[in-house]
Amino acid sequence: MPAPTPWPRRRLLRGLAASAGALALRPALAGAADPGETILEEARSRFNHVRIGQYGSLRTMYFVGDNGVQYIESRIDVSRPQSLDLDYSRTMMAGFLLQPAPKRVLMLGLGGGQISNYLYRHFPDLEIDAVDIDPEVVRLAKKYFEVPDGDPRYRCHVADGRLFIEQAPAGTTWDMLILDAFRGVFVPYHLKTAEFYQACLDRLSPGGVVVANLHNATKMYPHDRNTLAAVFPQRYAFVSESGNQTTFVASRDPQRSGAYALRRNARAIADRFDFDLLGLAARHYLRTDWELEAEVLHDDFKPADLEAATKRHNKTCLRGCRYGM
Repeated sequence: MPAPTPWPRRRLLRGLAASAGALALRPALAGAADPGETILEEARSRFNHVRIGQYGSLRTMYFVGDNGVQYIESRIDVSRPQSLDLDYSRTMMAGFLLQPAPKRVLMLGLGGGQISNYLYRHFPDLEIDAVDIDPEVVRLAKKYFEVPDGDPRYRCHVADGRLFIEQAPAGTTWDMLILDAFRGVFVPYHLKTAEFYQACLDRLSPGGVVVANLHNATKMYPHDRNTLAAVFPQRYAFVSESGNQTTFVASRDPQRSGAYALRRNARAIADRFDFDLLGLAARHYLRTDWELEAEVLHDDFKPADLEAATKRHNKTCLRGCRYGM
């Protein structure tokens, strides 16, 4: 088979992202507060400045940067709370095309709970562990975004995602690990390395998958792709409807699933979703849209120093952050 052809827009898009500081938190709008939006609450923690706003039936959790720009962290339409309002969140359902019947899901990065709430409502037998490092984010998610409080099937944990995975009791596994842990406007470095992805792989049940939210127009994207490829035997990429986000699904399976298998799984569980799952399967792509020579990311600390390293990497990294490279 000939080598894939690189995506011709890659250098242009990466240049634009770098010139803007590569600040996108989600594939969504960023800017100052809308004067027509009602601010329901604001909170500050040592991790984030969080703002909850409402415009009509749309309720949004924002992370506000030091420069006053706010970034959409999560959004629900309160008139349709059981739907996925953001494009990227629908694309993140691609994990079900490879693992259509998970029993236990671990979500790193609760935010407003849009994804975990959706799974909770649409899969009544599913157990969910949702982890977020910021207690204020968890509190506001329960107050404004209908995240259940006290349901044994939907457990919220205030913890660093890497520590939560590595310190879980021996034998603990999940069928799906969803990686969406943004610290302010960036993903902490210790959640992007080969050692972290190996810890995720070690916690997968047979047939389990890891689902990662990647921004394909940022300078980190090539490193993310090569680092994930260094750990997981099978890898699948799905582009969002808007095109600026890639959902990356990875597994330990020795055999690759083809397009027919993806569509078969989509048809089997299509009635569990309120959007076009077959259309999502069609957005699976094989082209090389990253630089193959990009460096694989590794921990910049010894295993015994993990806890100290998480504190260091969880500090704000808005401008000039090179993720230790």
